[in-house]
Amino acid sequence: MPHFVVTYVHRDPTGWARHLDAHLRWLVERVESGELRASGPTALAEESPGTPGGAWERTALLVFAADGEEALREIVGTDPYLVEGQVHEMTVTRWDPIFGVFGEESSRAGIGDAELFERLAELAR
Repeated sequence: MPHFVVTYVHRDPTGWARHLDAHLRWLVERVESGELRASGPTALAEESPGTPGGAWERTALLVFAADGEEALREIVGTDPYLVEGQVHEMTVTRWDPIFGVFGEESSRAGIGDAELFERLAELAR
């Protein structure tokens, strides 16, 4: 099943806090369903360097498994943060996690990291 990396940018501290509990419950439900594979903040600083006046900003990264981008967008569209307009920027990137802990969920499932490295080394020769 394809994986997708989704990033959120939040810029409204009041709205972020108001909808946090609903968002956290939504995350737990997505983990339990197997749709959400990993999630967490990418920046905890409340002031964002490089933004006018150091404006408040929080960001997050979420890794989903979904049948395709349309299915992913349907899933993400139910997040209370999106429903309530609290995601000011969002990116979606399809990702093939060939190496590491998600490797058995990649397009190369069943091929160990060592074998993959060996195959890649042969290609480079």
